[in-house]
Parts: sequence; C-alpha cells; structure tokens
Amino acid sequence: MAKIKRAIIIAAGEGKRLRPVTFEIPKPLIPVNGKRIIDTGIEALRSNGVHDIYIVVGYKKELFYEIYGKIPYIHLIENPDYLNGNNITSMYYARKYLPGAFVLEADIIINDPQIFSLNSDTSGYMATWKNPATEWVLDVKGKKILGCDKNGLREGYQLFGISVWNEKDGRQLSEDIRQIVEVKKNTGIYWDEVALGNLDKYHMEVKEIKEDYIHEIDDLEELVRIDNNYMRYQKA
Repeated sequence: MAKIKRAIIIAAGEGKRLRPVTFEIPKPLIPVNGKRIIDTGIEALRSNGVHDIYIVVGYKKELFYEIYGKIPYIHLIENPDYLNGNNITSMYYARKYLPGAFVLEADIIINDPQIFSLNSDTSGYMATWKNPATEWVLDVKGKKILGCDKNGLREGYQLFGISVWNEKDGRQLSEDIRQIVEVKKNTGIYWDEVALGNLDKYHMEVKEIKEDYIHEIDDLEELVRIDNNYMRYQKA
C-alpha cells in the first residue's frame, strides 16, 4: 500500500463570506478557540508522516510568509490569478505536486488526525453519508465514485474538501488541469470538477469519514457558533 508523503493546501481565496473578519486576516489564518484553522490541518498531516506541505497563497500572502516562510517542510506557492478565476487557478500552480498527495481546502478544521492515516493505492474523496446531503453528493457503486451532483438535497455521500491522489491519477489530473487552463482558457470552475466531470479517466473511491472528524466554517454565523469571541463582528 502507498503511503502518502505530501499534501497541497488551497489557501489563496478572499473568504468573502466571513467578512468583516477576513478584511483583516485570511480565512485559513483565523484563530478558532485558540488555534489557526489551517494549523489543524498541518498538525494532523504531520502527525501522519506527511513530509512536505505545499500551501497555495494569494490573498494577503505576506501574512503566510510571516508565519510559515521559514518552516522547512512548508512550501508556499503563489497564485497570482486568485482574483481572476475559481480555485482551479490555485491547483494549476500546484499541479506538479498532485501525484501521491492529499489535497485539502485551508478553511476546514480537522478534529481527528486519523483521517490522514490511510495507506492508499486508490484516489478518492473523503465523504460522509448524510440524509439529506446538502451539496456535492457522490453517486457511488460499492466504493467507486460514478458521478457527482453539486446541488445535493438528497440522501448520499457528501464530499468535503479533502481528497487523495495516487501517482497515476495525480499525473492525469495534473495534465487535465493544465489543458483546461492553458488550452481551453477556462478558469471559472472548481478544480474538483475536472476529475468529477471526467470519471472515465480516473478510478476514485469514497473514503468514508465520520462527520465530526472535521468542521467546515462557511460563514460568519457559523464561526460565531464555534467561537463566540467573534460576536463583535456581527455588531460591526
């Protein structure tokens, strides 16, 4: 079984739904109950032997350099196009690191490091069975992913922003992303749509996790529910 040794963290966005907090600080760097959101992922990855972590930065990138710029196992990749497209622009700049890597969004709080403990020869998305699932619902046969419905609102596996890519699928995805950005000039999509929209090219499986293993913070109200120190921003 292949042990995953590196990870890509997508952290370039503006975090508009958490304004006004993100006027001051990028969403991944927001402290929640005393710990930065992105640090929960970094610590969980490192505890599972992930040697190299590549963070794609854009919005307020200088703050990432201040905190992580001198840490030897953290590598910062700049996305100069983060304002001019969707997150496929971030993956475009990190694409060469996709083979044999975890990929995660930087705004996910990791509550249980064991989600990164898997030895995996198969690519796939971490997901939880929900009824109803609200978005990004996977169509599955056995464990194999056959399709994805972004609209949700039905029973199924809801994916989260964490995936794993073996060498073969990672190389294919890297090339497909390059083609879409450089040849088709399409930067308005999520990078996940490249893989989930071309499942004949990949063998991907559901990596089932418990819902409480992670926490996604989508907006200011949810941030306040988790950490009431941010109540002052609701009154701003």
